[in-house]
Amino acid sequence: MKRTLFTVLLSLLIISACRRSSTASGDILGSWKLIEVYDKNTATTSYPPAGSTTDVVLTFLNGNSFAGHTLRNTLTGGAFTQNGDKIIFGSFAMTKIAEDQWGESFLTVLYACLLQSTVPCAPSVVAMQGNIMKITTPLRYDITLEKL
Repeated sequence: MKRTLFTVLLSLLIISACRRSSTASGDILGSWKLIEVYDKNTATTSYPPAGSTTDVVLTFLNGNSFAGHTLRNTLTGGAFTQNGDKIIFGSFAMTKIAEDQWGESFLTVLYACLLQSTVPCAPSVVAMQGNIMKITTPLRYDITLEKL
């Protein structure tokens, strides 16, 4: 009896853990706004600039493509690959207006693979919980996004 109860409880724990951290590519589709940037070099967290009337947005489209915008630039024609909770952002087109710190840290996450000197690069890790997505990179910045 104890063994059966233990097996059932363990199974329930595993199933609930899998649901909370699901990162299937269908889960990320749609638009996400940047709500937080964590700087690993200084151990500080940044939030959207005060008085900003727009959001930094990343939109995952069907077919492993993405688009979006920062406070100053528009991103188009982006590509990404995802394997479980690992994600690699490829190249994308962008307008060329000088970024503020908020936008620059966001773009550093998107450029994470391109900025690494190793081939293949270390992918970023996506963790999702409800309508919140965290992208952890091997570089300086990690970001948190909220589904729109």
